[in-house]
Amino acid sequence: MSVVEIAPVVKTIDVRRSAAEAFRVFTAEMSAWWPLATHTRAKTAAGEVTTSVTVEPRVGGRIYETLNDGRELDWGEVDVYEPGAHFAMQWTMGRPAEQATLVSVRFAPLSEASCRVTLTHENWERMGEEAAKMRDNYNNGWETVFNQRFGDLAGRI
Repeated sequence: MSVVEIAPVVKTIDVRRSAAEAFRVFTAEMSAWWPLATHTRAKTAAGEVTTSVTVEPRVGGRIYETLNDGRELDWGEVDVYEPGAHFAMQWTMGRPAEQATLVSVRFAPLSEASCRVTLTHENWERMGEEAAKMRDNYNNGWETVFNQRFGDLAGRI
């Protein structure tokens, strides 16, 4: 059986922050811009509420949400952690590791006080039959989460 390659999701924005500062906002301040009420693993019908998102600042570090009862739900694992330049993570969001997709974010200086941030989300083929649907869902989701929410906090130009 052949695997059909699915195009990555790519989103790019320019922001009024240095590459180092935009990287810090993306990783260390994820709770401030991520839509915790709608885009998490929490089961709101069961009373679960996500209170924060944590990125452990190192290769091999976890990305996880913390619930109101203190439990932690994994989102993925840090693959690349190069402050001011490149951040990448294996993105599972509760799926098995073999279905992980790759989210890579690059920070390219435009000036001392601004940079271009490019998010690439790929390896959809790992998701099997749901791959094309999941890619479309994330294409729309990153528009809100990255372009709007992160862009607003980082100072989109």
